[in-house]
Amino acid sequence: MGSALTLTTLDGRYHVVDRIAAGGMGEVFRAHDAVLAREVAIKVLHPTLASDPGFIDRFRREARAAASLNHPNIVAVHDWGAVDGIYFMVMEYVRGESLRDILNVHGVLAPAQAADVLMQVLAALDHAHRQGIVHRDVKPENVMVTPDGIAKVADFGLARAYADSRATQAGRVTGTVQYLAPEQLQGEPADPRTDLYSLGIVAFELLTGRVPFTAETSMAIAYKHIRERVPRPSSRNPAIPGGLDGWVASMTEKERELRPESAAEARRDLQVEARDLPPATPIGALVAETLVAAPDVGPDRAPTVTIPGTDRKRRKRGRRILGALFVLLAIAAAAWGAWTYLIPHNVDVPQVIGLTTAEAQAKLEGADLVVKLGQGRYSKSDAGTVIQTQPDAGTSLRKGSTVTLYPSLGPPPVPVPDLTEMTIAAAKAALAKAHLSLDPEITREYSDSVATGRVMSQSVAALAEAPRGSAIAITVSKGPTPVPVPNVVGKTEVQAKDLLQAWVVKLDTRYSGTVPRGTVIDQKPPAKSELQPGSTVTIVVSLGPKTFPLPNVVGLTTEAARAKLETLGLTVQLLPVPGATGHTVVSMLPAANSTVHVGDRITLYYA
Repeated sequence: MGSALTLTTLDGRYHVVDRIAAGGMGEVFRAHDAVLAREVAIKVLHPTLASDPGFIDRFRREARAAASLNHPNIVAVHDWGAVDGIYFMVMEYVRGESLRDILNVHGVLAPAQAADVLMQVLAALDHAHRQGIVHRDVKPENVMVTPDGIAKVADFGLARAYADSRATQAGRVTGTVQYLAPEQLQGEPADPRTDLYSLGIVAFELLTGRVPFTAETSMAIAYKHIRERVPRPSSRNPAIPGGLDGWVASMTEKERELRPESAAEARRDLQVEARDLPPATPIGALVAETLVAAPDVGPDRAPTVTIPGTDRKRRKRGRRILGALFVLLAIAAAAWGAWTYLIPHNVDVPQVIGLTTAEAQAKLEGADLVVKLGQGRYSKSDAGTVIQTQPDAGTSLRKGSTVTLYPSLGPPPVPVPDLTEMTIAAAKAALAKAHLSLDPEITREYSDSVATGRVMSQSVAALAEAPRGSAIAITVSKGPTPVPVPNVVGKTEVQAKDLLQAWVVKLDTRYSGTVPRGTVIDQKPPAKSELQPGSTVTIVVSLGPKTFPLPNVVGLTTEAARAKLETLGLTVQLLPVPGATGHTVVSMLPAANSTVHVGDRITLYYA
């Protein structure tokens, strides 16, 4: 390094190749480690921040936290230090793209692709959490993916040891609001489950292509994180299976105690859901498609970054320029001070009671006031509407003063009674007594254990709380699940009843000349019909052929005799006796009063 410091070689071993990116804390360069002969990435603190002890402490904290982590899914930190006032951190150089870059090109990931990345990130977080480190800023920009499909979590710049995070001061929030957990937004200490909430938001974005909460201001987004449930990903992308909906819901519970206890548990839950996901193109293939071409610079090295040196002529000229700047700044400061402090700039607090917090914030900010969100309170007003301001409307304040909004949490909650096994009428009465109502949309399902017309389940568990006046949905039993009726035609009466034990059997009988006595002739409903157990099945059992005494038709005309016998189901044969001249029956075979069956043949002789 010469008199004009240029970032071409750092600490005598890192040769800068090109500039990769710039962020709020510093710039990132690709460099060659001459000692270990490898490519590295170097994060350098902005020169304008190098003199700020607070920024330096944050930079050192980031380096120490990240350097203690050694995991294939975490961007490794190799070295860190300070040379000639330049603070730097040497990291693993990752060839790939961030999840943000991939989303910018492809919009959304397939469920299997998202699950692959999320499980790798969970493995990284589990390792960090076991070391007592919480990332605190999990977002797509901080997850790199290589062409081989390896996900690596980067930028532990907001990470702190878990013990240190307990000292977080209320009201001081650091991170990206779209991904911050409710406890962070309310100034509570972060713990490993805080990272799980942020990753749940990332999962939602990977599956739908956008974050769940958007608004015109950061405060409005923060309020949604605190008060609103994250919608189901399938509500915005119907291709998302219900299992992933449930997993995202568990990760983004408002109360951290309801989230998975650890990244390892969340990873196990996701592995279960991932088994049934349809296969998709490997995530690494998307990275290969989105790789950005190298900047159009010379092949040997990129443009260097120059830090002013100590040349005497430049120093004198710089002093003159600085002197002039100080004079101008002094004049500007005096004018600003006079305008700000000598001339009053007051405004009356506008009336915002009854407005939504977003509407109230816009109205107050339009009056040049700063808005702070206070603790919500239960009231008769709709949830999310403003019920109080501090100070009150009409108070005269200096522009830029803070006004605190206190939103309604809706009606106070009441305990929900246990409705199971109740009739619909009894459930409705019980809810009314508890200052709740019955949702008119009643779901009905089959149940083998709950009687027909009785409540099987309820939308809010018994003894849990629900807003006063809210509707509780119930599911009512339709009775046992229908099952196919077996075929009993051709079975004996005893066999049929044995097969139909799950149903009520109704017995009918019928004479039959073809089916043996005691055998089932017919059944209703027919075999294979779906019928609930306990319903009625009718079977028709054969009585065998019908017998009766043969009536005497001797003396009747042949026509009258035939008609009488055929009405009894008999077959008639007419034969004349030798020399017959009339049509009167003179004899019959078999004889009158003989026992006959339906269908028997009777021979009549006439003369």
